[in-house]
Amino acid sequence: MHPVEHVRNTDGHPSPVVLQQEDQTKGEALRFEIMRLDDVDGTAVDSTVVDAASVNRIVQQAASIGQRIYIRPAEIAAL
Repeated sequence: MHPVEHVRNTDGHPSPVVLQQEDQTKGEALRFEIMRLDDVDGTAVDSTVVDAASVNRIVQQAASIGQRIYIRPAEIAAL
């Protein structure tokens, strides 16, 4: 299972997000890229890379205003 799945707030309620706090093979904290999506066509407007502990707060903020976001594990180059 992927540590994070898409989060879309379509009904006004936050979707549950399952995060794995550490990469078990490396013992390092995971980082995630969060992209804010355009309301009309769904293209990425901007993105940021955050640690796993910050993801829930960002998801809650996006859900509270109906913002569409996409979350995926950050690539090594994004660190």
